[in-house]
Amino acid sequence: MPSGSSRFPLEMSKNLFFDLRKLGSCGKNVIIGRTVRIRYPELVHLGDNCIIDDFTYISTALRLEGFVHIAAGCKLIGGRKCMVTMGEFSTLAPNVVLSAGSDDYRNGIATPFVPEEYKGAVEYGDITIGRHCIVGTSTVVLPAVTLGDGASVGALSLVKRDLKGWTLSVGIPARQIGKRNKTEILAAEKAFRRSLLSPHG
Repeated sequence: MPSGSSRFPLEMSKNLFFDLRKLGSCGKNVIIGRTVRIRYPELVHLGDNCIIDDFTYISTALRLEGFVHIAAGCKLIGGRKCMVTMGEFSTLAPNVVLSAGSDDYRNGIATPFVPEEYKGAVEYGDITIGRHCIVGTSTVVLPAVTLGDGASVGALSLVKRDLKGWTLSVGIPARQIGKRNKTEILAAEKAFRRSLLSPHG
């Protein structure tokens, strides 16, 4: 359901660029930096316990599940046609770019001020970030890419294709160099969830 101003802490109730009450939906215990800019807030749906840090720019439809963190300076772009989804416990390090829409750099006019028919062969494609994913600082993810649950990608990488779950990838383009400890990570999640239920947690 659409959020009201009472759902936000007083110190962040007045964003500089958009009305927080216009978000498509917003869960509990959500923190959004005052300088976060969301072009289409009605297309943004935020689960519980999410953080979007300052100087982040969002110009696409977005759905965050619980306990997601988007660090400072990230860019999530693609326009109204595209969706970016992030699963629980996933995080973007500072200055990550998720580009769900991209010009082809050969034809058409690239600026957003011209109608679609003059833009050339623009590529659009939803980006899906699974649960427990980590995207390292200044990494770029291109359209129509899925990161399987538990996938992580190191800093300064370029992700052009899907990444398998519970893998570690790096480079331009990103390639797998190792695996993550799925058992340990899921055990940590289970223990964390138990702690939330504990009266002394």
